[in-house]
Amino acid sequence: MRWHKDKGKVLAKNEAWELLSPEIQEQALLIPPWDFLHENGRIWSKHIIEENDGIETFFLLPAEAYYDVIQRLEKAQSEAKTLREQLHAFVQNVPLPLFVLQTNDSSKMGRITFANKLLMETLQLPLKKLYEGLSIQDILGDAVQVGEALITQAQQAQAPVQETIERHGPDGPKYWLLRAFPFESPSLSGIMVGIIDLTREKEQERQLAEAYQELQVQAEELRQNQEELIAVNEALEAARAESDSRRQELEDSLRAAQRYQRTILFRTKVLYDTWGYERVSAVARPHAFVGGDFIVARRVGDWLYVGIGDATGHGSSGALLAVTIQSMLHQALMQLASPALLHQALEEVRVELADIWDIRLGEQLSNEGAEVALVALPLRQQETIYIATAGRPVYILQPDGRIDENLSGRRALGWSVPGQAPESYTTIALPYPTKATLFLFTDGITDQLDPRGKRLGRKTFVSWLTECALFLGDPRSQTRHLTQKWQAWKTEGVEQTDDILLLAFSL
Repeated sequence: MRWHKDKGKVLAKNEAWELLSPEIQEQALLIPPWDFLHENGRIWSKHIIEENDGIETFFLLPAEAYYDVIQRLEKAQSEAKTLREQLHAFVQNVPLPLFVLQTNDSSKMGRITFANKLLMETLQLPLKKLYEGLSIQDILGDAVQVGEALITQAQQAQAPVQETIERHGPDGPKYWLLRAFPFESPSLSGIMVGIIDLTREKEQERQLAEAYQELQVQAEELRQNQEELIAVNEALEAARAESDSRRQELEDSLRAAQRYQRTILFRTKVLYDTWGYERVSAVARPHAFVGGDFIVARRVGDWLYVGIGDATGHGSSGALLAVTIQSMLHQALMQLASPALLHQALEEVRVELADIWDIRLGEQLSNEGAEVALVALPLRQQETIYIATAGRPVYILQPDGRIDENLSGRRALGWSVPGQAPESYTTIALPYPTKATLFLFTDGITDQLDPRGKRLGRKTFVSWLTECALFLGDPRSQTRHLTQKWQAWKTEGVEQTDDILLLAFSL
């Protein structure tokens, strides 16, 4: 095919081109060379052989095998990414110092790809050290040879092994029990090494050994002072009981902290108390124990400020960032002069995040932050609602089944690219849509994969929203319908892909 792109005039074509349908012909002219055409089960790719002065000459070639390879490659990449995210979430939530050494060659030691916060705190190293490159020498110090031998043994035997090492540092010797666990998957293999600090136990052993020496020397005296011996034994029992009590107290505190974190991120009491229990429905499902999704809910005067956010990351790191941004948004909303200035809350939080990360917006690269959608709902005169977004749209289901998408800002809070000025956030003012339903949700719902590895996508989920017109005025039935559809898409055999948060408000 040869045609003039500017004039839209066909200059030359062959008989095979005439056999194509008009729709496919039109698509072939406009499709970019990296995309594919589909017709009656056939797949074609566009190969441009010449392009000069607006005249383009190209062939359409069969590309079923090429297309199939690309699909399998994308699926493999997705599976590898999911595996890495799951491994990272696991490492961060294990209550022991732990690091992962990835290797695909048994003859090499490999490199450290993951390390949890507990390990960095134990080593008293800044988090940036992990990104700059953390070595086994940094972790094991002068015991590095013993550690490398242990890792090599686990790698060769493909079985868990352990060894106690003595690591010398400025605070004296540390005794660690290293446990190395080999793991392997189709796209990832390596050694996971956990550290159990035995310094205290070793010190107790040393003290007990010294005490035994003294007991041997003073055996006769101790026999004559049986009562004193009994008192010492009682003191030891009391110390052991106190140690057990403190350990139990620490474990209880850790469990409570996890519960508090979930309560803070998904607190819905303000929504129910202000808007009405029967007029609000919330669905929150973290991907791990905790996650990066959060709810913003604050009543100020005659207005209810409500929103959702999706912070970067999963697990404890995502939850920590979510709590930080949620707190900033609450503070910014409390200081708003008017709901018509709702976007100023996003602007203020964006500036605070840039200050925390010490970056200059538009000059330095940053892809960490949160996608946020905010809505101001009136509690008395039902005249106007206000919407301000940073990457997350707000959907309104009208009584006639029509869906309105509202997106005033497309860039997430914290997003920055050198050479691109920060996007200006704005506030959308809409007439109060009586008898409608307002939906807010994070991308964990639309990013869910089915058993074939296919992503649900926003278009499909929005089509489910239109079906909720059958349950207008009943947000609980609406969210129940959506979660049932989502579960049927996912099926029981597929794990949840990301954190999930869905809010529905009956207006």
